[in-house]
Amino acid sequence: MSKIQLFCLPYAGGSATIYSKWKRLLNADIELYPVELAGRGRRFNESPYANVEEAIEDIYREISGKLHAPFALFGHSMGSLLTYEICCKIKQQKGVEPVHIFASGRRAPQCPHDRKVMHLLPEAEFMTEVQQLGGTPPELFENRELAEIFMPLLRADYKLVETYVYHEKNIKFDCSLTVLNGKEDDMVPEHLTAWSDHTNGSFNIVEYDGGHFFIHDHTESIVKKINETLSRVALSSGR
Repeated sequence: MSKIQLFCLPYAGGSATIYSKWKRLLNADIELYPVELAGRGRRFNESPYANVEEAIEDIYREISGKLHAPFALFGHSMGSLLTYEICCKIKQQKGVEPVHIFASGRRAPQCPHDRKVMHLLPEAEFMTEVQQLGGTPPELFENRELAEIFMPLLRADYKLVETYVYHEKNIKFDCSLTVLNGKEDDMVPEHLTAWSDHTNGSFNIVEYDGGHFFIHDHTESIVKKINETLSRVALSSGR
């Protein structure tokens, strides 16, 4: 019986390590694959992506050789956008799709950008805005050397997201899709339900206490939800 692969994509500025705690909590039949993006972690010396298209080409190169059925994807914030686009790429190139998609902390890709454009802000204002969002270790703001290393990557990630243009691909997935959201995040409800446009399968929204980075406060319950969801998928497919 093959394991379900779970590929996880990080938020802006995040590395594969944000999912490291998940390994011990996931069911034994789920194989965790945190995806390392260029410019961070073991790929620190590589240049950040200029746009979403470049990111998707790179992610596809990273995971296509490891990919086998069944597989699922999870992304948070920027990672949700990349998850949608990489699923489209995989379906176009390989003719297969995930057994489940988890989109966390982000509106559906076709919904217009409705927040302040951050990547064009002056440095001091950019750092203040990032700090207010939470999710970034305080020492990155307190240590000038760390800030000089980290802020360009973060700004590049924000640019990637904020300059993204949605293109209709006439792709609709047959798998089920779960949206995860922080109750205190500044999210338009219709922008969350709009994710349902991308699936013929079942669709649900799960809300958690907290703001945009609720995933750090609810690790165990989020992984429990993933375990339950993928177990149901396995049962329904007769695995």
